[in-house]
Amino acid sequence: MGTISNFQALINKSGGLARANKYETDIYAPDGHPGGTEGRNLNLLCNSISMPGHNLEQQTQRFGSEPGTEMVTSHTYAGNITATFYLDASLDIKHWFDKWQMMTVNPITHKAQYYDDYKDGYMDIYQLGVNGKRTYGIRCEEVYPATIGPIEYAYESADTVQLLTIEFAYRKWIEIRDLDSGVPYKRTRLPDIV
Repeated sequence: MGTISNFQALINKSGGLARANKYETDIYAPDGHPGGTEGRNLNLLCNSISMPGHNLEQQTQRFGSEPGTEMVTSHTYAGNITATFYLDASLDIKHWFDKWQMMTVNPITHKAQYYDDYKDGYMDIYQLGVNGKRTYGIRCEEVYPATIGPIEYAYESADTVQLLTIEFAYRKWIEIRDLDSGVPYKRTRLPDIV
């Protein structure tokens, strides 16, 4: 059985407990974005963000009457990424995301664009340690703003800072190997199964 001193030693060894308010995010739109690929000051204006999860899909395998075994058949990446941003008075941040969405669907003809035209956006999300240094990070690939939330107005909200909620779709995420430069792990090609 562990003691309090063992718990304290474990926490001290890892540099403390992860804090929900210690994070950093970098968001990059695909080439061809009219406002530029890098969202200016988005990290500073990001009020909250969710780091996505990872799911294993399972199927029950049963032989005869013996108890079933849950076997992994595939995997998925859990849900969309939800983020909220503080809005500047001129709504420049909202305008930047609006332009990104226009890369996915033509606002005049209402026809969807080719996936290759808007799939190259990506997002890095980092956990920061108590000293502000990156301790863990993931790169979400093929990111785009699937939902730009509404902006609520009310006269009684005179002292309230306006927030914008955005839900990002993505294809997958990978861990970042070099936290200082943001370089993700190298992908290794698995041998083809004949």
